[in-house]
Amino acid sequence: MPSSASAESDCLFRIAAFPPGVTRQGNPYFALCHAALAKRGISVSDDLEIDVRWLNTRGLSVDAVHFHWPELFWRRGPFGGVSRLERAARACHRLLHLKRFVRATRRLGVLRIWTVHNVEPHEGALRWDRYGYRLLARECDIVICHSHSATVAVRAAYQPRGRIVVMPIGELASAHPAPRPRAEVLARLGLDSGRPVVSCLGRLRHYKGLDLACKAVERLEGRVQLIVGGPRHAGFDVASLATLIERTPGAVLIDRKLTDQEFADLTGASDAALLPYRAITGSSALLTAIGFGRGVITSALPYFQEILADEPDAGVTVSGWDASAWANSIDQFLSRPADVRSRAAFRLAARYTWDRCVEPLVAALGVPDRAAATRSRMAGAAC
Repeated sequence: MPSSASAESDCLFRIAAFPPGVTRQGNPYFALCHAALAKRGISVSDDLEIDVRWLNTRGLSVDAVHFHWPELFWRRGPFGGVSRLERAARACHRLLHLKRFVRATRRLGVLRIWTVHNVEPHEGALRWDRYGYRLLARECDIVICHSHSATVAVRAAYQPRGRIVVMPIGELASAHPAPRPRAEVLARLGLDSGRPVVSCLGRLRHYKGLDLACKAVERLEGRVQLIVGGPRHAGFDVASLATLIERTPGAVLIDRKLTDQEFADLTGASDAALLPYRAITGSSALLTAIGFGRGVITSALPYFQEILADEPDAGVTVSGWDASAWANSIDQFLSRPADVRSRAAFRLAARYTWDRCVEPLVAALGVPDRAAATRSRMAGAAC
């Protein structure tokens, strides 16, 4: 095992990421992505503060700054009891702060990277969200999208000046423990291990179409069971969801954050993940499910269609929002042999290892040349 000092000396390229602390929040996307980058001499710290004072102390020692969910910066702070005008004024002040920051990084020769996780925030965009996204599209040197379909949407919405890099989301199952036996997991939930199970796992949010999932499974009249599990997002109407769950035979709601073991157990106990999402640019839920060898039933959004195109036995997409059509698609997908679905899911996951997924970004960074430029800047500052 190399010492921390030797690991630091082996580092060719350093990135500081926003929001601060993101790698410590348990999101496997960052753990696996950053580990794959580290193999290529690229270290990522999660201590980026959008503040010129931060640049004064750290700017000369980093090669790039990387923005994830930048709206967390201009939306931050308590807004309870604050008028719409005051909220707008606060957001505009922070956007001006962001503009000064990204332009200061450019003057320092620091690369600016923005990952567009969503073309717009899931719960709806305000005008300052769109302004902030357009600002980053104009200022950033590299704009990362998670699919080719996303690049089309990003170009249309924001006309980025920098280089667009397609870096797919990698599989996420390898960040979880092995699932426990299916019969044991389902018995704890009062479900029948002899009947198929579909699941909707992760944070409970409106855009995920959980109401449609319940209505579709209800129409299957107990032939298929449903697990919905995860913590509720702010503003989500969990009471209405609970009512739908109660009237759906064989449906269970777990209204709380799942441990990594529970997430693995519930995914492993499922026959497929049910993803009736209304609008997304990328989906870690899909990549997690196929990493466990589980197929998916999704809405016919461009991202899902693009990922599933080469492995039709790994999943099916459903057009529209009619619950009966969804019920029929669930029934038809689960009628395929389980081993056929599973093998197809594993084959698809093998295409999305993180080592392979980070390659487009590594190529775009031009690591040796950028690192040499950083050393030159540091030497000049020391003189």
